Amino acid sequence: MSFFTSRDNAYTLAEEGPHFGYSFLPGLLFVALIWLISLLSYLTGANLAFLGIMPRSFLGLIGVFFGPLIHGDLLHLLSNTFPLVLLSGFILYIHRKVALRVTVLVYLLSGLLTWLIGRQSYHIGASGVVYGLAGFLLFNGFLRQNRGAMAVSLAVLFLYSGLFYGLFPGEERVSWEGHVAGLLSGLVAAIVYGDGNPQQSTTKPLEPDVVQRHMSTTAGPHYRHMHISYTVTPHQPHNSYTYTFDAGNISPKILTKTTATSSKEKTKPDV
Repeated sequence: MSFFTSRDNAYTLAEEGPHFGYSFLPGLLFVALIWLISLLSYLTGANLAFLGIMPRSFLGLIGVFFGPLIHGDLLHLLSNTFPLVLLSGFILYIHRKVALRVTVLVYLLSGLLTWLIGRQSYHIGASGVVYGLAGFLLFNGFLRQNRGAMAVSLAVLFLYSGLFYGLFPGEERVSWEGHVAGLLSGLVAAIVYGDGNPQQSTTKPLEPDVVQRHMSTTAGPHYRHMHISYTVTPHQPHNSYTYTFDAGNISPKILTKTTATSSKEKTKPDV
């Protein structure tokens, strides 16, 4: 069975995980929060754009935390809703041990990079987070070179190939800098938290040694190691000892009888 490891973050297919549908619950809750904020903004007529990211401005750093929660219009909100739910759900289901750390890293790093490279304008919306999550799934497969991750990467390429168009300057109102920052944060997350190559077995085959040569099938249905121990006593020409192995108890040789002999040979155990 394959084991995929990354430092101390190991994932095994043998582990029992949550139901597939439950993996999308956190994404749904986050999207529900975004929709609630947008609804309140629409009902009250409040313009929350000032909570976005203003690049290279100290007060603009507040947008790193609140910018992904603010959206300009319904189309902007819809364009981020479904990718957020799907991508976060797949990451939680496939990489559940590091899913929270990946999401937090992508959320914060995409905002910080946007703050560094963005134009002097308020950058709002969760597009950077979407690009970060997609980038993590995409780069993880190509960096780790295992079949499961590669399959997910190809699926992301097929389903979200249109995301690459957002990486280049186009419409003035579209923050392509946020998209690039999100993709770069996904690459960093894949390097830091991505699953590794299948772990190679470190178990070495048994090598024959002195103990392993003493094996017998008469002691039971399986091979058993017989540790034979005995003590050589001083030479006594008139005494001879006979030893018998107790196969039922797998015990060492025991003294069974003493006989007189005139042999001058050294004491030897009989098996």
